[in-house]
Amino acid sequence: MSEHIEPEYTEEDIERAGQMHSLCKQHISYQVMVKTKDGQHVEGIVTNVDKKNVHILVPQNMEPQNQSQGQSSRDERPIYGPLYRRWYPRVYPLAALTALSLLPYYPPYPPYPYPYPYPYPYPYPYY
Repeated sequence: MSEHIEPEYTEEDIERAGQMHSLCKQHISYQVMVKTKDGQHVEGIVTNVDKKNVHILVPQNMEPQNQSQGQSSRDERPIYGPLYRRWYPRVYPLAALTALSLLPYYPPYPPYPYPYPYPYPYPYPYY
């Protein structure tokens, strides 16, 4: 029989887990960057937080795979536009987290920065 062995955490880890729990609760549904004790940097969206774990949707890298050397090197693009990112759920223990930071969201700019009605130095010809 295999027995599930819990990792040993120090008092400092338990205290930090309490701080991370409140921080993760504030950032549910936000895209964050998480750093773990073993040095991993994980980007994702916090979906749920329970007493011991944080549930994060982690994106899969959707980079095009390189073609073999024998094939032609013509410009290959997806026919139906860019690929979409796939997101996979991951669970991380709160005691293993060392840092959590919010990733910035930049809203898109309007296509034309001109005020309406557009400035026109001459009178409109069609009245």
